[in-house]
Amino acid sequence: MTRYQPHLSKTRIQNGRQCHKRLWLDVHQRALAEWGEASQLRLAQGTAFGELAQALLGGGHLVEADHTQSREAQAETQRLLARPRARAPQIFEAAFEHERVRVRVDVLRREPRSDTLIEVKSTTGAKAEHIWDAAIQTWVLRGAGRPVKRVQIGHLNKDFVYQREGDYEGLLALTDITDQVDALQPGIPTLVRQLKKVVQGPKPEITTGAHCSSPYDCPFIGHCQSMEPPQPEFPVTLLPHGGKSVEALLAEGYRDLREVPEDRFDNPRHQRIAEATRTGKAFVDPALRKAIKALPWPRYFLDFEAISFPVPRWLGTRPFQQIAFQFSCHVQTSARAKPRHHGHLDTEDSHPEARVAKRLVECIGDTGPILVWNRGFEAQILRQMADVQPKLRKRLLGMVDRLVDLLPLYREHYYHPDQRGSWSLKAVLPTVVPGLAYDGLEVANGLDAQMSYIALLNESLGRPDEERLRAALTHYCATDTVALLALS
Repeated sequence: MTRYQPHLSKTRIQNGRQCHKRLWLDVHQRALAEWGEASQLRLAQGTAFGELAQALLGGGHLVEADHTQSREAQAETQRLLARPRARAPQIFEAAFEHERVRVRVDVLRREPRSDTLIEVKSTTGAKAEHIWDAAIQTWVLRGAGRPVKRVQIGHLNKDFVYQREGDYEGLLALTDITDQVDALQPGIPTLVRQLKKVVQGPKPEITTGAHCSSPYDCPFIGHCQSMEPPQPEFPVTLLPHGGKSVEALLAEGYRDLREVPEDRFDNPRHQRIAEATRTGKAFVDPALRKAIKALPWPRYFLDFEAISFPVPRWLGTRPFQQIAFQFSCHVQTSARAKPRHHGHLDTEDSHPEARVAKRLVECIGDTGPILVWNRGFEAQILRQMADVQPKLRKRLLGMVDRLVDLLPLYREHYYHPDQRGSWSLKAVLPTVVPGLAYDGLEVANGLDAQMSYIALLNESLGRPDEERLRAALTHYCATDTVALLALS
């Protein structure tokens, strides 16, 4: 009986480099994969940039056969390569195979005496995993007889500003990685042989860990965790920025944070977390309440919702620029005064920050602290707004100086066991005010907000669904500032 010999691909080899079990599952039990909305959004954005990159590179011939039609794609590629170079100088999605490894090349540029391979990525630079992607493809192409001499990463130019409708000239940047790719070539045959043995053997026994999210989130983590013994309620891995400390504890056999001796912690924050977890009692430093009480009135509680696009959608914006499309602001004039709420959700499909800024200055006065959670984000948004609203620049930059960040105050002076190592607003809020939480909201996190906003922009909804989604977005953003009120 012939032994089953599945083909490898660039993606499968990269999966195997991350985790042998991930590779095995991708080959034998692919239906177990669960792709989150964030992964699907990144994939869609990457595909859109890839298609745009083809035009920016001057166009060419596209191999039409899809990724399930490997033989057809290879045959189509060979027909294009049989043409004189002048008639097919650039081929997109060219398909090649070498030693049962199949690849599709984003761009194959035929030079007079050699080839240039271009791997397109919707990032602002070449990353280590991108170099590996290109190296695997280069090995296959050279093995298949193509004279690949130069290798490049085509990526987003972070300095590009979208200035004319439909004109993306300058968005694509090319970075030469030939030397890095060539340096990896000697090790690829051994890697390929090793991974072929993995897919032909039994399922590897590998437990979940940090490798499950580096360099990419694994879609099989849910399956793998379901097959493992239940984790303790408070595993040692919940320690934030645990690094080598957590590795050492695991190596010594500790799994439950409550069982780790007190003298094993050098980090003061880890000590506080461990003590609160062990006793079941929250750590509350009186300095927290004292610092908040000292803040003057009126007080403003502010939160922005923002979105970024790899390929700029609106004039005046850059790749991955965080752009505020919504804000919520609660205003409280004294300790006994009832808070007033203001907010704005902008769904006009053009750069929204000027309109958001105009509404913002209508509710925030010239004096009083502006309380936020994670100051850096709000400060960035306010500075950007100042750039697009010169008449409001002084007021907006003045708001930056008035920002008061509750996050570091709580990080240094408060911890509840139910936070499980996190100081996100969503983790802290229910431990302080049990009746307040984000559970059950239609829009319950930042990704939900972005996906909902895109749906509103694309006008893909009927009137009832549009109104429901607008209400859900408004409620979610307002919940953030209600939380800030409750925590102050």
